[in-house]
Amino acid sequence: MSILGAMFTAVSGLNAQSRSLGNISDNIANSQTVGYKKVDTRFSDIITISNKSLNLPGGVVASPYYANALQGNINQTQSSTNLAVSGQGFFVVSRPTSQNGTLTTFSALPYYTRAGDFEVNRDGYVVNGGGYYLNGWTVDQTTGVPDTGSLAPIQITQLTTPPTPTSQIEVVGNLPATSIVNPDPALAPTNVKVYDALGNPHTISLTWVKRADNIWNLDITAADSTLDPVAGNISGTNDQTAVAANTTANVPGVAQVETLTVAPNGLPPGRTLTYTIGANTVTVTAPVGGYTGAQLATALAAQINASAGMSAVVTAGNVVGNTLDVTADVAGTPFTGTFAGNGSGQIDSVTIPGALLAGDVLAFDVAGSGAPQISVTGPMTVAAARTSLINQVNALALGVTAIADPNNASRILIQSDTAGGLFAAAAPDGTNTLAGVTYTSNPPTATANSVANVIPVAQVDTITLGGTVGPGEIGDTWSLTIGTQTVTYVNDGTETSLADIATGFAARINAASGLPVTATVVGSQVVLTAKVPGTAFAETVTAVNGNVPGFIDITFGETPTTAGTIVGISNQYNPSGDATVPASQNANDPAVITFTVDYGSGPQIVELDLGRFQSTDGLTQFSGTQVDIQRLSQDGLPQGLFTGINIGDNGDVELNYDNGASTVYFRVPLAQFYDPTALKRENGQAFTETFDSGTARITNPGASGAGTVRSSAVEGSNVDIAEEFSKMIVTQRAYAANARVITTADDMLQEVINIKR
Repeated sequence: MSILGAMFTAVSGLNAQSRSLGNISDNIANSQTVGYKKVDTRFSDIITISNKSLNLPGGVVASPYYANALQGNINQTQSSTNLAVSGQGFFVVSRPTSQNGTLTTFSALPYYTRAGDFEVNRDGYVVNGGGYYLNGWTVDQTTGVPDTGSLAPIQITQLTTPPTPTSQIEVVGNLPATSIVNPDPALAPTNVKVYDALGNPHTISLTWVKRADNIWNLDITAADSTLDPVAGNISGTNDQTAVAANTTANVPGVAQVETLTVAPNGLPPGRTLTYTIGANTVTVTAPVGGYTGAQLATALAAQINASAGMSAVVTAGNVVGNTLDVTADVAGTPFTGTFAGNGSGQIDSVTIPGALLAGDVLAFDVAGSGAPQISVTGPMTVAAARTSLINQVNALALGVTAIADPNNASRILIQSDTAGGLFAAAAPDGTNTLAGVTYTSNPPTATANSVANVIPVAQVDTITLGGTVGPGEIGDTWSLTIGTQTVTYVNDGTETSLADIATGFAARINAASGLPVTATVVGSQVVLTAKVPGTAFAETVTAVNGNVPGFIDITFGETPTTAGTIVGISNQYNPSGDATVPASQNANDPAVITFTVDYGSGPQIVELDLGRFQSTDGLTQFSGTQVDIQRLSQDGLPQGLFTGINIGDNGDVELNYDNGASTVYFRVPLAQFYDPTALKRENGQAFTETFDSGTARITNPGASGAGTVRSSAVEGSNVDIAEEFSKMIVTQRAYAANARVITTADDMLQEVINIKR
């Protein structure tokens, strides 16, 4: 009967919706569970009789659908051991069965999970929140290849890492091309800390010295080693000589001295006296009352010394009466002085002995005046006679001027009107009857050479060099000492002749600003010439054979394409060290110097990597003021203690140590299944394989369709709360509808029963 069939079908509906609600409740309860995979409900009908003419009610069956392959959200965490799978695949884990102390045994049945909240427990195992132990492959430390046959729980027992002896030093930097040769003080060495086989630290020093343009010496010092990478001394032929001889004797300069003589009678009022040297002129003008000879000499000396232009050439002094000296300021520099002005010519005087009496006649001739005579007749006072005589002289326009001597009331001064002019001296005429008249005549102002000028001669000495020259003569030292200053030139081995040494020596002498000489080169001779002629110098020269420590030669290029890059490394100046240089030194060949040290644990080979030949990726030589090291690294390490782990996207488990070392010891693989929805669910978000799921395929993360591993992250539940709420409402309504079917069928049966009544 269909009514009963309807009741039975509705009951199956109630059972199915009950199961669906159970799955929904399970999903909601685990919505925050790491790695949880939700369970959906799938409904299928039960068919009894169903044909063209008849359909009997059957029912419904609810079966679970496990969304094991559906990706959950990946959330970042602070733990580097937390893992999430992005894509397909499961972590392979093991379930512990017993634990005795630190010994843990595991079930032989493999488990799989997406719950990646792993942490390292006290025994070094990587365990998730469900208590499952993460499995991994061990990685071969030599080849870096994982052993895929060794899948087992990961246990970190490598709590220390052994020391790694240094085997390579890498240098990237620049040597200053502008450095001087053999700088003093030397450039600071480059020190690098290295490690021996026991992990003990040691220091290797790299000392750089420029020995010529584009050539540098490298000394490698390993202080604690019984082996020395660079050792021995380079000593050339001991036959160096340096002999100095005077070529031109020093002649000191003598300053010229001129004595100026002015008129003993001095300078009448208003008259001027000029003195000129070159473009410089000074002028003395007599005041009212005039100058005496001594006053004139003093005034002229003062004017000379007060003139900036004149005093830069000469100095006036030593005034004695009517004379003074003018001395050149620079010995050996001559000068010529000339007088001018209307007070520079001849000056005569006529002295009237007293008043003229009756019958006295004072008559004289001056400057060829001739007749009429210059005369006065007594009786007459001295003052009247002087005035009359002055007026008579000046009235004749004889080229002279007469004035009253301001320093003697009875004297007439007669002076030439022409600069430096001469005239016939005043003399008594035959008609002169006055006794006691005095006549004096003085020549023009004059100069006389007192000390002749002597031009100084610079001293010239010649240093003659001798000895063997060649590449082996490195360190030969040539020295010049003058006074307290010493200049040296040191052979750098690039010299091919004594002339090369002389050129370098002269350059060093000329670069020393404190020396009183300049140097020039004539063949193998260095010629020294005094900078200041007349200033003598005395030199001491020495030549000492070189004896320098061994070194490795590094040569930098000089062409536009190789400038600043290494073009050659030579070991010829390393007599007894164990360092070796590259046999092939072509462009882009490795520029590696190999040496051996021994710190007590046996020979330890170290490679010093300077980059590549003719390349800028290592050591270069460009402009600069000091050694500039951009990268200095070495591969040695002391013993390290475990500090933590990192897990890469490819599943590599890298152990980190406090010495900076990181080593991959394990790799975490992923398991894939043909049908992950058919996996059997276990407690703690784990799964086991079933016949329907297929056998697990264990592969590397990221390979063969497997997802990748994300560290510091976990995969959350793939449950969508909103979706579950929606399904719960639908389930509730479906359940109520099925119940309503049952009550309706019951009412219909009651109607059937009531028919019988």
